[in-house]
Amino acid sequence: MFDIGFWEISIIAIVALLVVGPEKLPSMVKVAGQYVGRGQRLARELRAELEREAMSFENRSMNKEFRAEDRRLKGLADDSAPAVSDEKPDDEA
Repeated sequence: MFDIGFWEISIIAIVALLVVGPEKLPSMVKVAGQYVGRGQRLARELRAELEREAMSFENRSMNKEFRAEDRRLKGLADDSAPAVSDEKPDDEA
């Protein structure tokens, strides 16, 4: 995502050490890690929710297409089926 190398991270760490001080730096890194974790978790949940919604939409559209094709095929079958009567053939009478 970000193209940050070793030197960029080391410069950020040195500046943070100078600004915050060595006493507060570990707790600050811990808090920053927690926020990053929450952000990643939120992004993962959002992505999963969007994928579920897309699959639901896709399934609904496929279901509509399937039902339309089913109705069409049943209509063709009904039109081409021979008429069945309750009368017995003359041979069996």
